[in-house]
This record gives sequence, structure tokens and C-alpha cells, in this order.
Amino acid sequence: MTGSPTAVHHPLHNQVVRALRSRALLQPGQSVLVAVSGGPDSVALLSILRDLAAAWKLSLTVVHGNYGLRGVESDEDASFVAALCLRLNVPCLVRPLHVREREPGASSSLQARARELRYRLFRDLAQELPADRVALGHTADDQAETVLLRMLRGAGLRGLAGMSYTRERLFIRPLLGATRREILSYLAAVGLSYRTDSSNAKSLYFRNRVRQEVLPVLESLAPSATRLLARQADILRADDQLLDRLAAGCLRRVIQRRDPSTIVLDRAAFRRQPTALQRRMLRLAIHDLAPASAGPRSDQVLSILASLATKQSGKAWLVGPVVVSCDQSTVGVACRSAQLLSAGQRSAPPNDWMVLGSEVVTCVSLSSPTSWPSTGEVIRLRPVTQARGRELLKHPSSATALFDADHLLLPLTIRSWRRGDWFVPTGMAGRRKKLQDYFTDAKLSRSVREHIPLLLSQGQIAWIVGRRIDARFAATVSTTRFMLASVTGPVRRKGVC
Repeated sequence: MTGSPTAVHHPLHNQVVRALRSRALLQPGQSVLVAVSGGPDSVALLSILRDLAAAWKLSLTVVHGNYGLRGVESDEDASFVAALCLRLNVPCLVRPLHVREREPGASSSLQARARELRYRLFRDLAQELPADRVALGHTADDQAETVLLRMLRGAGLRGLAGMSYTRERLFIRPLLGATRREILSYLAAVGLSYRTDSSNAKSLYFRNRVRQEVLPVLESLAPSATRLLARQADILRADDQLLDRLAAGCLRRVIQRRDPSTIVLDRAAFRRQPTALQRRMLRLAIHDLAPASAGPRSDQVLSILASLATKQSGKAWLVGPVVVSCDQSTVGVACRSAQLLSAGQRSAPPNDWMVLGSEVVTCVSLSSPTSWPSTGEVIRLRPVTQARGRELLKHPSSATALFDADHLLLPLTIRSWRRGDWFVPTGMAGRRKKLQDYFTDAKLSRSVREHIPLLLSQGQIAWIVGRRIDARFAATVSTTRFMLASVTGPVRRKGVC
């Protein structure tokens, strides 16, 4: 029973108290939201914080998000958490969370979208109640899985540093140094039951395979593998933080000008820094302007630095809510204008296109044309008036595509065909068609189809350039904002666009 001498003297209880104090995760008198799924980790976390509440003068509120993804099982989880909170005399908030179908710009993984939704709920409730901290039940096992997953994805030092004990000065992870074995031992000692999520047993999730197949092998080779991986993450996180402090000092020295929405760097001074610091300086500048964003991907950073290492100028890169640009003497990092093309917005920013190579071209704006390297064709996009758009609807052409501007979202990319590509042709009642089948029906050989550019919006094919438009993006008689794409340029081999 929680609150018993057994609970107070269990090693896990003492371990959590040490973490709270040594890492300053909580201060006496604070209000804490405790995220409780009903699983063993979050139940143990609630039990320990409940034991500490009186002595630390903590005000606890449990929050449980019910996605409903597992039907009756999800509802039973919510009922279990509510009953547990009633037993412990802790206020409980159960909130329904609805994970939508994937939208342009959203994470591709269902689990990732659910996580984003959950964190948004925690932030909103922390502001509404208000609460000083949100306690999460991540453990050393979760840390080990995270490190392995990121290692397999080629992460750098920051990725291999795993999760931190604190995040955004709001979220805390008091159990991050505890293994799942220790947590189960604690629950058995205090007589607390918990729920088991059936989805954790499904091998279709990559993390589950790491948990069920990879970690057991590592534990058989080194029984302390989980704890060692967690300790490695702690070491790398300390190194990462030190490098960040060094990079921050270097960044301050190369800033020429800044305001709340723009940072301008001296390009030559920036380039004189070691590459490892350049990567961090660029990330810090982007984070400074957009602290809530996910930040740039590693491939984006490497692409930018590779370009800056040359004498090229006039390029621009879209990194979430930030645009990075360069000229001969400066590197600019600026918040995207409120005029950026997206649903409900009115026009596009005055930045340029960027050529990444012969296979991919990224469009940062709509104001300038770009050349498709494979054929020399020039592709242009521009807004047209409602009257002009409705007139163009009456006279379709293979050399143009008329889009609904509220459905066409940045970043736009142009690339060649890849296996697995599909689109939704107009006139097919929303049914998908594989590009391979489309090309076969059109009697286009492999050598021809590989040169045909595809215009993508947020990774989804919007136009097989010079051939077919995707119904999801096509303008209709009900469209109010029109965007016209056109292709011109050298005449290509027979059968190509």
C-alpha cells in the first residue's frame, strides 16, 4: 500500500528522491501534473510522488490522455487510472485525444503524432491550471531504446545523448535512472497493480522490435547493458551541453546584426570556425528564432554547410518556420513571413529556389523560376486572380497545372520518380494510382520516366509535370485562391512530357 514504510524504504523511492534533489527537478511547494497512462512506470511515479507530497508540500494532479485507439482496452485504462487516483486521493483529469489522419507537414508515424498531441495537452493544462512541472514516467529502459534507435538512424552527439531529465523547463523525468526491473520490484513491494498496453507487444513498431529483440541480446552479452546505455547518454549529454556553450560564444562573435525575427552572420568569420562548431552555431541561431520548432535535420545542416563552403550565393533553405539564406558576405537566418503560403494565408515570401542536385530541387518560395537539371526545363509558379483562375479552368493545358492555393503547402520539392510513388489522378473518384502503372499505361520507357520531374507538396505528388495533376491539389470551380504552375524549356526526346 502506498505511503507504507515498505514504499518509503524501497531503493527506488530513495533513488527518485536523490534524482529530484541532485538535479533540482522539483522544489517544495510546487504544483505538479503527473502523466499517468496506467502502465507500471507511470503508476510507480505517481505512487512515489504521492508519498513525497506532504513533506515536500507538492500539489499533484494526474492527467490521462485517452486516444481510444485500442477500443475497450483504452477505456479500461482510463477507468483504471481514475480508480487509482480515487484510492490515492489525487485529482484526476481524463482527456480524450483524437489522432487525426496524417496531414501535410505532420509526422508520418501514428505513435509520433500521438506523442505530439499528448505533449500539447500537457503544455495547455500546465498553463491552464497552472502547474510548475509535468512529471513523465520515462525510465532507463526507455533511454536505452531511444539511444539504440537513434544510433541506427545515424544520429550525432545530440541524438545519442538521448532524453534529458528536464525538457523546456517544464517536463521532468524522475525515473530516468531507474530500470523497469526496479520499477516492477517496487510495485510488487507496495502492492500496486498496473495496466499492460497490448500495442507494446506488436512487432510492427520499430521501437518494440528494439525492446523485444535487440535489448535482450545486448543484456545477454552484458547484463548491465540498459544501465550502461543510459549512463552513456548522460556522459554524451554533458559533452553536448559543453559544446553548445562553446558554440554560443562563437555565434555571438560572428553576429553582424540581429532583431527579434532576424540574425545576420558574417559568412567569412562563420566559415573560419571548425565544422563541428558551425553545425551547432547554425542550430543555435535557428533555435533562437524558433525555440518551439523541432530544429533542422542533419541532412539540412550538412547541405547548408556544404553550400557555404563554396563561393555560391543567393541560395535559401526552408527549415521549419525559419529561412536560412546566404550571399557573398553574410548568412541570414530569419523567421518566415506571415505571408508564407499555407492554408488560410495569402501570398508567398520573396525568397529564392534552391538546387540540391540533379535529383531534388527545393522551392522556398513561389516568386522565382527554377530549372530542372535533368532536362533544362524551367518550372514557374505564380498566383493568379480568381477571374483568371476560373478562365484557365475552361482551357486546360498539359504545360500548366492550376492548383488550389489553400491546399498547396510549402516546402515544395521537385524530384524524379521513385519506386512506390503514387498519386490521385483527377477523374478517378479519389482512388490512388501507382506512378509505375501510370507510366506503363502511357507506354513510357524507364529511360524516359526517370527524367520526368514531379512537383511535390509536403512530400505528396501534386503534379506529374507536363502530364497529370493530383486531384488533392487541383483547383475546382469552388476554389477561391488559385496558383498556376507552368513548364517551359528545351524540347526533349520523344515521349517525354
